[in-house]
Amino acid sequence: NSLFKMLRRELLPDFFLDPSLNALYEDKSLETKRFTHPLLPYFQFTHGFDQATNHWVLESQDNPGKRIQARDASWYSDARGGIICEDMGTGKTCECLALVLLTKRQMARPPIEGDILPCVGTVASTLKTDYYCERGNAFPRLKDLAIIKALLSCAESLRIMYEEGMIPEGIWLRMEAYPPYYWVNPISESRTRRGASSSSSSEAGSSVAFKVYMSSSTIVVVPDNLIDQWVREKYKHIEDFHGIEMLKIDSSTNNIPEPKTLIKYDLVLISVGRLSKEYIPIDSNLGELWFMCRCYSRGFQICTCKQRTQSATYRSPLLRVHWKRLIVDEGHIMSSRNTTRSMMAAYLIAERRWICTGTPTQNLAYATSMLSAETTGGSQSLFLPDAATDNALHSGSECIDRMPGSQATSPARSKQRRGHSASQRDSTSDFYQLGILISKFLRIDPFAHSASAWHSLIVQPYKRGEPGACDRLRALLQNIMVRNRPETVGSEVSLPPLYERSVELSPTPQQALTYNTVVAFFHINAILTERIGRDYFFHPENKRHLRQIVQNLFDACFWFSISAKHIAEGISNGQIALELWEIGKKPYSSEDADLLRKSIGVLKQASENPEWQYIAKCESVGYWVTGVPKRIARLVFGAYQPPSTKADESDGIEESSTGDSSTTQQLLTAAQLLEITNNTKLMLTVFDHDLPPRPTNVDPQEFDQLQGSSIHSCSSNKIAYIVNQIRRFENTEKCIVFVNNHGEISLLHEALRIARVLHLVYASQGMSQSQRRHNIMTFSSSTVYNTIVMDIQLAAYGIDLSAASRVWFVSPTWQTARERQAIKRAHRLGQTRPVFVETLLTKGTIEEALWRRRQELSKYEDAVVTKD
Repeated sequence: NSLFKMLRRELLPDFFLDPSLNALYEDKSLETKRFTHPLLPYFQFTHGFDQATNHWVLESQDNPGKRIQARDASWYSDARGGIICEDMGTGKTCECLALVLLTKRQMARPPIEGDILPCVGTVASTLKTDYYCERGNAFPRLKDLAIIKALLSCAESLRIMYEEGMIPEGIWLRMEAYPPYYWVNPISESRTRRGASSSSSSEAGSSVAFKVYMSSSTIVVVPDNLIDQWVREKYKHIEDFHGIEMLKIDSSTNNIPEPKTLIKYDLVLISVGRLSKEYIPIDSNLGELWFMCRCYSRGFQICTCKQRTQSATYRSPLLRVHWKRLIVDEGHIMSSRNTTRSMMAAYLIAERRWICTGTPTQNLAYATSMLSAETTGGSQSLFLPDAATDNALHSGSECIDRMPGSQATSPARSKQRRGHSASQRDSTSDFYQLGILISKFLRIDPFAHSASAWHSLIVQPYKRGEPGACDRLRALLQNIMVRNRPETVGSEVSLPPLYERSVELSPTPQQALTYNTVVAFFHINAILTERIGRDYFFHPENKRHLRQIVQNLFDACFWFSISAKHIAEGISNGQIALELWEIGKKPYSSEDADLLRKSIGVLKQASENPEWQYIAKCESVGYWVTGVPKRIARLVFGAYQPPSTKADESDGIEESSTGDSSTTQQLLTAAQLLEITNNTKLMLTVFDHDLPPRPTNVDPQEFDQLQGSSIHSCSSNKIAYIVNQIRRFENTEKCIVFVNNHGEISLLHEALRIARVLHLVYASQGMSQSQRRHNIMTFSSSTVYNTIVMDIQLAAYGIDLSAASRVWFVSPTWQTARERQAIKRAHRLGQTRPVFVETLLTKGTIEEALWRRRQELSKYEDAVVTKD
């Protein structure tokens, strides 16, 4: 079904109704033919378009009241391409490979002289071949005329016809060296210098014009971490004999082959990083370079004419091929307007353009539900609750119970405004990204030729709730998006069950203290700045600091270290402000003064807690260890001894231990625990079995004590839970842990090393692309490495991790699309076991509020959005 729709869009594109026209009603008095377009009145078949197939009466937005028949309306030709947005893990790569294999004999259609190639230039010639020129002035023979005619026909790929035995070898050897091409002039006629003669302009244009070779090749732009997966899928599903010829171009490829070599392949795979390196801006205002230097008059310190001339004369081999098809895997990355990868993709000359992504938009479903609720009179508002109301933690003192600025507005009105603005921000972002894909990449008219058409004809009518606006948008998306219904996929492909749940974890006392400390800084800042001025965190010009402290709030739910210096400064500033208020020099309210006292009390509690201070100073997660012999501790730590305490009920990493849990335990960092392990190994070493043991060796009694030692607890509830779960399943199942930043990766990596769990890491920092690819291959094939820790921003898209059946998210992800993509790394075609997914939440924190907000949005979507 999907492959058929892709072929139909490429070979028989539809007509798209001018979006400035509104559909009024269908004239039932006229007889209708049997076959009509399912998306009438907004789309119409190209073939058989007449009054008998479309009886709709239309009305112009610019001239209300004037009726227009469908046959008299303006219709635009649809794009030869679209968006492949099948569910994640259901075979989008296989569909693309099948499309390439099925159409490999088809050639791209040659353009007509004078046509404008978007972002590239103007076609300056008809289709040519150098075969005739090589014959000199001799009168061509009939065989030569036939060869020239075949080369210029571009009906089918002559190379494929030769491989299938349809062209004799002798004829093909004479044709192969002379592929058809046309000339492109990058200088726009409207950009030439005013007053310049036409002859000088043509001379300038001819000096920078370049050849573009016709081909039957498909170029696929793939994220750097997925290019090897495409290669594996090709060799897995396509036979070598009479299959497709493939060329792989990645970061290890220094020089890209010339166009005459590129067109010999059916499929060219190129990584996004390697494509970006080929980017050189195409200057369409080069005509003035041959008349007068104007660099200094424009304010440049040096002349740039030479550099611009060099850029004008160089063209990447990729830009000198007229590709039959361009496919961008994980194509949502093309929704950025000014990145080198999106601009380079715009420069590529391709007849058919496809975006392959499971998440073309992220919030449009929610935007539709919010709009539907508002237009139907719904009064429910979705909001993110105030952090201090729901997020403050009890840590032995009274909770801070209000976020800064909450007294300025009534709670109900604040919540309603916040929910509405959040929905608008999400939908506006998605509309903007979708508009770029449709206008700049797919180049669907009229949006491709007007920068404001998408906003004025689609977005604004939809947001205003105008009649027909939602239907027009839905029809457009249904037409360009290729997707099977989930029930259709489920009836043909059987995937193992997927089990998802959230796990609420109680915070440790150290986490509670850290979290309340961050909230206290919010309150102190709000009160001291009187909620005005640039120093106020919520001031529009202070977004960077606000983002940082909100991130600290999220980090505190996993583990976050605050320096003693900042604590002391917060206490000092708060006490000075409180003294000024007491003598009447500060206009704080009594409520703010009480809140300031509570905040100072939280900071003092942190500064007076020796364990918390010790962990914060070391910038590490704290581990409470019992049963370490005193002599070994002295040899490891020397004169310094970490804080000792009695065992408590904190979360712990499960260890087999025979020691008494009520004995004195020591608080150690990850580095110190690893040092104990290494030093103990050295102390157990005897270099010569014939000699008595060394003085530093462990005696039998100490060895027995070491066997009974254990890690009793951990200052991070999530680290303790994840390590325990991994140790429970690592021998029978493969496990994935998705984290949000490099700091969480480092802390979890240390914990797994301490727990002696063999694991791999997939991160953006400190790892090359080849190392990441090696770790993915090792995880999928090894029977030893059954755990991998992955950065969700880097690993959520495209990677095949169907070997894993246990997935953990260390914290909830706000972007639903990213979360679904990450889950589909494991729950996809090829999975043979049930997949279990757990999302960890710290109780009473901003994570819980974030999760609740997401659940409410999901309920709105299920209740309001119409299922297509």
